[in-house]
Amino acid sequence: MLITAIRDYIQLQGRANLQDVARHFRLSSSAVEPMLNFWVKKGVIKLIKRDLLTCAGKQCSTCISCNLDAYASYVWIE
Repeated sequence: MLITAIRDYIQLQGRANLQDVARHFRLSSSAVEPMLNFWVKKGVIKLIKRDLLTCAGKQCSTCISCNLDAYASYVWIE
């Protein structure tokens, strides 16, 4: 089943972002995100979002208003 395959992928990788998971399963991000959120609600994985404070000066030399949602990671916590 796809939803368990996604869980297993996060467990195997330890950490992955939405685009990596979508690319691996050859699905759109909008199709994968609800399945990842299912596991977040179950407490199996954790969503780590970056904010401006964690991004500033570490990723870019200047702020160019990046889409920080694109850098959110899903982390295996169980």
